[in-house]
Amino acid sequence: MSMPLLPMWLRIGWTVALGAVVLVHLWHAGSRPGQARWWHAGHTSMALSMAGMYLWGRGIHPDLYRVGGWVFAAWAVALVVTAEAARRREGVLNRLWVAAAVDMAAMAYMLLPAHLAVVSLVLVVYLFGQSVAWAAGLWGRAVGPGPVAAVGGGTAAGRPAGNGVGGRLRLIRDSPAGHTADAKVARR
Repeated sequence: MSMPLLPMWLRIGWTVALGAVVLVHLWHAGSRPGQARWWHAGHTSMALSMAGMYLWGRGIHPDLYRVGGWVFAAWAVALVVTAEAARRREGVLNRLWVAAAVDMAAMAYMLLPAHLAVVSLVLVVYLFGQSVAWAAGLWGRAVGPGPVAAVGGGTAAGRPAGNGVGGRLRLIRDSPAGHTADAKVARR
């Protein structure tokens, strides 16, 4: 569709709001370590792309939409690989990486030239649910750590691991977003 669905004043308003989102994600990407940095970088690219979609219709810059679709499809695949690698390394599937992969796939879908009504409806419901979950702080409670094998036996589900290594290992609760969501064992 080449005709914008929103009036210009609302498109500009959303673009300004997304500019604020970009600034917050850039600040977090620069100040958070490890996985959090990549999670925020991905969401920065999503916010920039959404701002571009509000400002420039497909008819004005079709190549941006085509390239963007491939970029976000690659992001989605990379995030699936990242989620699996982190699961193997940390012993727990970080559901925030899975959600980020779905978010990137949704962005790739939005940039396609044609859409199926049923897929669009599913994504609208999903993204609305994501928005409500983030706004209400539900992710911090909903993605608590699952059992993780601790060094020396037992599990590390939210408790320091008693591992018989002189206290050199401790449990860290962390997620890519910087929220306390998933568990992993790390060296001090």
